[in-house]
Amino acid sequence: MSTFNKLILSLVLISSSLAWAASPWREGRHYGQGEIVTYQGRTYKALQSHTAERGANWSPAAAASLWTPFTIKNPSFSWQEGKHYRQGQMVDYRGRSFRARQAHKAEPGANWNPEAAPSLWEALDNIQLPR
Repeated sequence: MSTFNKLILSLVLISSSLAWAASPWREGRHYGQGEIVTYQGRTYKALQSHTAERGANWSPAAAASLWTPFTIKNPSFSWQEGKHYRQGQMVDYRGRSFRARQAHKAEPGANWNPEAAPSLWEALDNIQLPR
């Protein structure tokens, strides 16, 4: 593949990833039902439309009636022990998104999950994988 083609492919992949970016949760903002946000390193989905009133403590972590942890329903994106991963491959693990920093196999028993092995995985707390 030529350098130009690699550059174009990289730009397409980056712009595709950004299309699914979840916004950080903020007080005072209106959220629609089904909207995806990040809060304290986790991803959440709004259960109902509401405005996060200032001082009301309606953060995703505190208001279970308004928010639910969001995970990817496509099992092909879920991290699995024993699987081979390519550099740049994205996975979901415990409601968070990660990108492989290098090609590797998640050796059984090695505890190389995305949260425990930051040398292998980059946290993408502000990027949501496609559903």
